[in-house]
Amino acid sequence: MTEQQLQAHCFTWHWNARPEERGLLYMNHNNPRDARQGAQLKVMGMISGVADMTYLSKNGPIFLEFKTATGRQTDRQKWWQSQVENAGYRYCIIRNFEEFVKSIDI
Repeated sequence: MTEQQLQAHCFTWHWNARPEERGLLYMNHNNPRDARQGAQLKVMGMISGVADMTYLSKNGPIFLEFKTATGRQTDRQKWWQSQVENAGYRYCIIRNFEEFVKSIDI
């Protein structure tokens, strides 16, 4: 399963299984289609390395990065994770559906 397939599976499950939480799990748009759009999005606040999704839990935001079983974070993703954790927020790397459910069931 690709990262995109895993993310889509988790989002679809959440949307259908927890309709009362719709809108609390969302994708962070950080993959521009080309350099021109990338430049435009950067001046609008796009940050390289930001997690794939954010879940707004009752205990605060949780940032979710989806990876395959062998996928690795980029240096920018590691930097952003440290920023998030230093600010006191949770950051989870999700490699399968079970990790996703565990990460949002706090």
